[in-house]
This record gives sequence, C-alpha cells and structure tokens, in this order.
Amino acid sequence: MGIQTTRIYRFDASGCNGCDIEVLEILALVSVAELGIEIVETPNDANVLLVTGGSNLKSKRELESAYAAIQEPRLVIAVGSCAATMGIFKGGYAMAGPIDAIIPVDLYIMGCPPRPQVILGALADALQLKVEGMETLLRTPQGFRGDPHVDQGKCIGCGACANVCPADAIEIVESGTERLVRFMRKDCIFCASCQEVCPTEAVELHVGDKAWVRKKDASTSEARLQRRTCLVCGTPFLPDAQMNWAMSRVEEKLEMGTGDRSKLQRSLSICMQCRRKSIGEVREAKTILASLASRASGRGARC
Repeated sequence: MGIQTTRIYRFDASGCNGCDIEVLEILALVSVAELGIEIVETPNDANVLLVTGGSNLKSKRELESAYAAIQEPRLVIAVGSCAATMGIFKGGYAMAGPIDAIIPVDLYIMGCPPRPQVILGALADALQLKVEGMETLLRTPQGFRGDPHVDQGKCIGCGACANVCPADAIEIVESGTERLVRFMRKDCIFCASCQEVCPTEAVELHVGDKAWVRKKDASTSEARLQRRTCLVCGTPFLPDAQMNWAMSRVEEKLEMGTGDRSKLQRSLSICMQCRRKSIGEVREAKTILASLASRASGRGARC
C-alpha cells in the first residue's frame, strides 16, 4: 500500500470536528514535509483522501466527487468512530451513512477522537513512512484508555456493560444455550464505562493494540457463557455464571441452610415469563426475598 509521494486532502464529512482538530494537531508535532507528506487544498492534487465524520445528506455528493477526483492509487482513510460507524450520530435523520457506505475505505483509525500520535502512527503504517526517532512520540502514554477486553473466566453475562455503553459498541447475543457478550471495536469510543460498571471486574481496557484496522468488522473481544434452562418451560435464559455470582453475593451476607439455599436456587432457575404466568411462583419468590431481607435486617441491627 506504499505511496511514493503522499499528497493528502482532508475532507470533513460532518461531526463535531474533534477528529479534524486531532489531524491538524499532527502539524504541531512533526514536520510532515520531512516525512514526505504534503497537505493539498484540492482533491485533484491528492492521492490520499483523509475523511473525518460520518457522511450526511449534504456532504454525500461532495464526498463522492472528492473520491472521483483524487489520483491513482486512491487511498481512503476514515478517521474516528463517526467515519467508521457514524458514532453517536448513528440513526440521525440527516445521516447518509458511514464513509464506507458512500466510497471504498482502505484504513480505519478508531477513537473519539483518536490521538494525533495514533493518526500519525496509522499513516506511517499505511504509507510506509520512515519514522525513525519518533518512537517516544508514538508511544502510548501511561493511563491511556485502550481497547476493552473481556475476561471469559470473570464475565457473568449480566449485560451491565451493554446497558451503559453510549456508543452501542457491546452486543448481547442469545444463541441456543449460549449467551455471547461481544465488544465491537468499530463502534468503541474508549470511554471506559464498561470497565467501571462491571460488577466482577471482567472488563479491562488494554493499551498496546493498534488503533487502526483494515477490516472494521473485527471484534476486539468476546465471552461465551452457558445458559441455564428454565425449570418450568425448559427455555435457556440465565447464564450459570450469573446465577452462581448472585448466590455467592447472598451467601456473603447471610448464612443459609440447605433448605433456604435450595429454595433460592429453584426460584432463580425460573424464567421471568413463567414466573409472571404463575401467581404461586410470584408469591413463593416474594416469601423467599422477604425472609432473606428480614434476616439481613436483623443481622445488621445486631452488628
């Protein structure tokens, strides 16, 4: 994918301009001329199209025209989450789609926004630039939030991470007796909300992985959990790991006999649909919870 003379045309398709500002920040970090890069004012003079933001209805035609005008070999780089998936603007009435829905994309640089050092590193990789002596500049700083990774052994499949994710970068998929928790790099804005809310510390944001990809649909990490079947209808509904975690949390607070433990496990093993259909199951569950709450309250008073 190397290009002998690199002439870049910047195109802001729409968005908050955060990614475009990070692109311009590169000019304050290095001399792009020394790297063999020239920033040009018209697409006719460029062989690289650097696009920020998702395409809206007004920019769509201009983006198509810019792509048609750039010189061969055409290289299109989508910068930031909005360019890859429309980010927080996904579903907006004025949006025409992510960049690859309008023109072909060769490289995706992830982030909201990606750091200028990351953009520079991606350009160096894609354009085969010589960046000797820039290792310190391109190094990821300590404490930087990277890609989310889920620990299969710790994940309980509760879905808390997916509920708080502002970018819809986490999906919960039910397939047969399995529950799949999938973290999708293409949508992630690296906000760390998933890491903060995880009750078992199964999610951790790692640094060190490249923040640019050629295929945006690659998933960063996923966990597969076996689901327990409902005692009444036999439908898989609750990950075993989640039930075991819930039981252990109760047992941390209360000493339960064999009878109490058996009743609670049975109650947890009935899906919500079947529980709603039977008033007897509802009453049984309320009785168990009331008993546990009373004992917990009494224990707290004695302490």
